[in-house]
Amino acid sequence: MNMYNLKYSKNVKKGFGLVLALCVLLYACKEKYLPAVKDVNVNYLVVDGFINTGADSTIFSISRTFKLDNKATVAPEKGAIVNLESDGGLSFALLELPIKPGTYAIPALNLDQTKKYRLRIRTKDNRTYLSDFVESKISQPIDDVKYDFKNDNLNVYTNTHDASGKSVYYRYSYIETWDYQSVFRSYLKVENHQLKERDVNIPGDFIYYCWQNKPSNEIVLGATTSLNEDRLNDFRVINIPSVSAKVKSGYSVLIKQHVLTKEAFEFWENMKKNTEQVGSVFDAQPSQLRGNIHSVTDNSEIVIGFISAGTVTQKRLMLSYFQLPKEWKAPPVDKTECEGTNVTFMFGTSQYQSAILTPDKSAFIPVEYFYVDRVGIVGIVANSNFRCVDCRIQGGTNIKPSYWIE
Repeated sequence: MNMYNLKYSKNVKKGFGLVLALCVLLYACKEKYLPAVKDVNVNYLVVDGFINTGADSTIFSISRTFKLDNKATVAPEKGAIVNLESDGGLSFALLELPIKPGTYAIPALNLDQTKKYRLRIRTKDNRTYLSDFVESKISQPIDDVKYDFKNDNLNVYTNTHDASGKSVYYRYSYIETWDYQSVFRSYLKVENHQLKERDVNIPGDFIYYCWQNKPSNEIVLGATTSLNEDRLNDFRVINIPSVSAKVKSGYSVLIKQHVLTKEAFEFWENMKKNTEQVGSVFDAQPSQLRGNIHSVTDNSEIVIGFISAGTVTQKRLMLSYFQLPKEWKAPPVDKTECEGTNVTFMFGTSQYQSAILTPDKSAFIPVEYFYVDRVGIVGIVANSNFRCVDCRIQGGTNIKPSYWIE
């Protein structure tokens, strides 16, 4: 290996409002399993969301299923008029978000917890859908969030109780965050057609460390009907196998607790059983999944969804790199696909200016200065495989979360 390559190897080894919009982006990341569809009419309206009567936004995703090439597809129901109504006569409009068609939202309303609420939907083709009035269920605080590393899994548990005995039926959702790195650390950037050094004091300037966010797509239910008191002790919400990319460096999860009515709990139990044993809503008898929202226009039309109302409580768990088992942590990075022909050495200002600085979209990302002792900078090292240098390409953000602990 010549002196240039030695120096290169050494250097590579070093190293509503915006809140509502963010909530919607996180909410909209749910993954849907869409298997082959039987030869039946699958044109169902699907309503997914929760009336938050407390200090958080109310968000609903409204879509319609249809068949495309014999497969189930979900399309957003655009241009609907959606209203939240109380049995006291109040009405609040949910607006469709331009960044996510088919998603309707309203900021926190802090509603009267003694009232009942329902959802009214009128689609573009003038079909009207109305849910039953439902009581607002108040979620007690989550007492504690615990974890262990048993059976080669990260297991996360919650503890909660209701001294009044009014909760009984619980549902949990969560948003996971984990960090990861690109293969090469880029110390240089192109800004206004000029080559500059990245600045550690500028948030998001480095593209080596990223954080991935993922909302849960599991149905997690708990009930205290068979217990002497309304208390869940060490109730497991999450288990992650040690081979998962989520537990290689640092991991955090925000757990949200909802309290359900008995009818809502039974609906979600049915949905859980269907998705785990059968496959999806398209493989079950539609009557099994009928919720509490109905078509006013056509009484025989099937609508899938259950509207609940109430407050949500939440608690975060943060595990740093040093708290994860040593044997779980990320192995040395395989640089095979990132080196070789992808690595480009550019000598002299004119060469790398024409290759990187002139085009609006370069074919390379600059990595670092290429220099030789007693000679100084002689060029730059760049890489044509952006995925190897820019961690954001894998879907994460390089803005460090405020709650993150190294």
